[in-house]
Amino acid sequence: MGAVVSKVSSFGPVGTTFYTLLRFLKMNDGENLNVCEVGCLDGKYTIPLLKRGYNVDAYEMNNIYLYGGHVQYPVVREDESVILQRRTIYGAEDRINIEELHDNVNLYNENFFLYNNKQYDFVCTIRSLNRDEYSDISMDKKIKALQDAVKEDGVLYIEYLMWLDDKNEEGLNNNQYIKQCEMKKYFDNNWEIITLVEDRNHIIEEPHIGNPVFHKHRVGAIKARKKKNFEKKYFNVNTFFN
Repeated sequence: MGAVVSKVSSFGPVGTTFYTLLRFLKMNDGENLNVCEVGCLDGKYTIPLLKRGYNVDAYEMNNIYLYGGHVQYPVVREDESVILQRRTIYGAEDRINIEELHDNVNLYNENFFLYNNKQYDFVCTIRSLNRDEYSDISMDKKIKALQDAVKEDGVLYIEYLMWLDDKNEEGLNNNQYIKQCEMKKYFDNNWEIITLVEDRNHIIEEPHIGNPVFHKHRVGAIKARKKKNFEKKYFNVNTFFN
């Protein structure tokens, strides 16, 4: 008998924030949306999107996250020490197939920020801007690529990580992390910012695949709509800092 493909993501359960986002889309944008997800991991968020009936293009550069394989999985002991166990995880492709949701999804093992040339009703990325796969691409280029992928009257959702302090004493890469209150400056008058929430203080997160130690994060999230009659122009982030 073959192994049973888990319906639970190896990256943890989907939180209430994402389901709130899905309810917003249903109430304000309807059904049958064309969606782009950047950094889909093992389908953690892809599957809820597909269950809503959306057509999804999902990008993921990590072969194991997409197709499954062996990883070093962190396990926290009672004394809060961490050990690594070699485990097999099931990728987005298998998890989507077991849910019989494969008809409305395209999986791309590519760098979205280099190859995408399509536009969508809804574009989302959740904590992917900081990933090492994109560390050589500047933050302004990544955000512009996400914005360009949104149709007029479409919605963009970005969940991102920030510096741990205002001086970035940890020396975090500016291509991967941004300063608090900086995100708003990337959105000019062609965008309606619906919500913008940022942590004032850092939070402690447990070890997980890709970061097998207890670690600190400051998290932000922006949801914005591209206005109709969007004025297309050359992007220069410096103009937003004035």
